[in-house]
Amino acid sequence: MLKQKFKALLLILLVQPATAEVVLAPLFQAGAVLQRDRVVPVWGKADAGQVLTVTFAGQTKPATADAAGRWQVALDPMSASATERTMAVTPAGASSIEIPDLLVGEVWIGSGQSNMQWPVSKTQQADQDLAAKGPILLLRLFQVPMVLSHVRQDQVQAKWVAATPENSREFSAVSYFFGKILAEELKVPIGMIHSSWGGSRIEPWWAEEGLEGIHELADLRKQRLSSSPGFPEYDVPFRRFLKDVPEWSTAAEKAMNTGTPVPEMPTKPTRLKLGHGEETGLYQAMIHPLVPYAVRGFLWYQGESNNGEAMAYTTKMQALIVGWRKQFQNDTAPFLFVQLAPYNYGAGKELALPNIWWAQQDALKFPHTGMAVTNDIGDIKDIHPTQKAEVARRLSLWALADTYGRKDLVKSGPLFRSHSASQTGIAIKFDHTAAGLKTRDGQTPRLFEVAGKDGVFEAAIAQISADGTTLLLTSEKVVQPDRARFAWSQVAEPNLMNSAGLPAGAFHTHWPIDPTLAK
Repeated sequence: MLKQKFKALLLILLVQPATAEVVLAPLFQAGAVLQRDRVVPVWGKADAGQVLTVTFAGQTKPATADAAGRWQVALDPMSASATERTMAVTPAGASSIEIPDLLVGEVWIGSGQSNMQWPVSKTQQADQDLAAKGPILLLRLFQVPMVLSHVRQDQVQAKWVAATPENSREFSAVSYFFGKILAEELKVPIGMIHSSWGGSRIEPWWAEEGLEGIHELADLRKQRLSSSPGFPEYDVPFRRFLKDVPEWSTAAEKAMNTGTPVPEMPTKPTRLKLGHGEETGLYQAMIHPLVPYAVRGFLWYQGESNNGEAMAYTTKMQALIVGWRKQFQNDTAPFLFVQLAPYNYGAGKELALPNIWWAQQDALKFPHTGMAVTNDIGDIKDIHPTQKAEVARRLSLWALADTYGRKDLVKSGPLFRSHSASQTGIAIKFDHTAAGLKTRDGQTPRLFEVAGKDGVFEAAIAQISADGTTLLLTSEKVVQPDRARFAWSQVAEPNLMNSAGLPAGAFHTHWPIDPTLAK
């Protein structure tokens, strides 16, 4: 009798479908920070049709895995909390999966190339000493490994860690110090996700959805979609190719056996070039696994590898910003970026860097963006300036002022607003002058130039107005001044700043378009 019962039990186990392990998305693990005041998606994988519930902070949300095995719930917005709480994911008829030590606060993603990747251990000694003072109890760090893929990935091998001196040492310095400042200023948990790759171009970081609707990139978008696995524009021709190959193989073998010409082999659809300095691969493997985690915003420090592309870089920034906001389901997510520091790229490239400075500043026309100017803390002999804590502070000023509503802060140095030419010279007006323009060395503002309509620039004398809001530029060599430029050289290290000590950004009144042509 016992033997028969055992056989019956074994039969039941064999005929019942095995329940696949319920897997959560990689960011949902011990130590995570969840975004406050926003709907928080929680998702993962299971058997198709698997029913489960997610319980956290007094909320219980049901879910059923779809045909592809993906399940997702949406937690209602929550207030910030530094209390360590546990999330439970419970499959029907099975034990709960528990994720302990979860906090609720602010989450930011830092990305770009080597200056974003630059770790605390390679910053100036003062920055290293600051990070070594002790753990930041409200700060958690998540380091995305450097991986490439043609296809969008769901998983990433990384974990949340506390911001101890040991864990922070090889973490992105800009991301770490930005998170440190927010934790100290906001007094809420901060989660910093870092995902960057030295030497990377902007294109492989694109989500293709960001190119949609940008007229200048319409042809490029078509080309990219037709060469990107996972999109119908590529997948449909590729499936056709797979079908055609066996038919061709049969026809080719028959031709060889009969001595007739062998038909041409079907053409395989081409894929975008894979690589951090190529067309694709970084978004797919290093950003998409994070989607659609609830985040507050993004930090971006990149451009050296696109130097020389001038105003085209503004459009490429637009594609990046729009794409990431779409993927993370946050159309107003702040996108804060760093304007490159002066650096000697070599002969024949003197104006390439000023051109991209202007392109970066032009990206401020996109809503909810901010730019940290760094032309006073660079090193013209080193493309990797080491004062990363100050870079992070300047980014944090934009976040604290615009995102978190601090009205008592000056968020930027002077940025060009307008100019007017007269017989006496050219008057330049700026935004973000604070209590007035000044120079960091007490000397006359330098690196200003003026030119007539012939476009021949000469050094100009710059005089700050009595109210500190305007500069008057004059030159004895230019009888009828028409245009002006400032710090228009790759090695320019100007001294103009505002009363808050933040530097002025480079500008050119007539580049790339002569404004007088529209008059």
